[in-house]
Amino acid sequence: MGGDGDFFARDTTSFRDTQTRTGASQQAEAALSNTNVNPAMLPMERILRPTFLSPVAFPFDVTGSNIQLARIIWDKAPVVAGELAKKQYLVDPAISVAAVGDAGCGDRGPIQIGDFVAVRHLDNWLQRMWLESCGGGNQVESYELTAYFYAYCCELPEGCTPFCVFTGDEGFYEKLYANELRAHFGGTHSDTTADQVFADLRKKFKGNVFLIHRFYNHESADATIVRQWERVLGKGYVLRLKTDKAIADVTLGLFALMGGSRTLDEYCEDIRGREQTDERIREVCETLKPLTVLPAYTAARERWLAEQKRGKRKPAATKVPKAPKATTPPDPAATEDPNPKKKKRRF
Repeated sequence: MGGDGDFFARDTTSFRDTQTRTGASQQAEAALSNTNVNPAMLPMERILRPTFLSPVAFPFDVTGSNIQLARIIWDKAPVVAGELAKKQYLVDPAISVAAVGDAGCGDRGPIQIGDFVAVRHLDNWLQRMWLESCGGGNQVESYELTAYFYAYCCELPEGCTPFCVFTGDEGFYEKLYANELRAHFGGTHSDTTADQVFADLRKKFKGNVFLIHRFYNHESADATIVRQWERVLGKGYVLRLKTDKAIADVTLGLFALMGGSRTLDEYCEDIRGREQTDERIREVCETLKPLTVLPAYTAARERWLAEQKRGKRKPAATKVPKAPKATTPPDPAATEDPNPKKKKRRF
């Protein structure tokens, strides 16, 4: 897969010769080498108010078992940016990256949230992340706390097409307690359940909440974890990632299919155009196939075709001005609303 430096501050091509045995690059290891949580990413008293037409929340696990996948996500960010711009899988996309840890095991940064920013500026938040690499090996992480933030601390614009895509290998805690919520988010809260939180998250994100599931290291435990996620998201909304390096192809395919711009066969041709192997194409298409039986997929496709017929869909861009190179992450104010209205929020 080639570089996309025309759409991002860096590309993937230069990393190929520096890949470690885990598949991530040495550059990713260096870029994501923070040793403490960045205050700008803490969720305390924060409310996100994206103004984009396709806001995407993208929380991924940064505990020990997923640390290399997190680095590969950094490596693949230019590919995601480039393909979204060229193929227009989503209209006016912006991504809020989030790091998921394990609050139950005492992680110091179990919830790290980035603002919604244009995809080409993702490095401004990725480079603030702390890959704490802890967790407790207890088959659960704090996905439910991250879901809570996006369900209740995020105000989406009317008429948008939002997505929330989790990536990880474990389950979530079933109960959320008021004192814990207050410690992480501030304000006043009540005890609640993961079922309620994910139901409200799905309502806010118009049903577009997914898990890209990385196999847990024990088969019977993996089946239990998948059943738990399917209970709160629904069957077809949990996609099984076969290999870590396919994460960009799977993520882009999810946007392409559920945004309505591609059928599965059409997206497979897109992957072929990125010079991927037949083996990778088969792998990704097998992962994405459950989406094609969802009523939401059919509805998205029909909506996209209707908009195309009315002339609302423009041809894909071929090139945009090159993004400035990211060095030291700027002050948080540089990527936030110029007229912030911070307020304490009660739940």
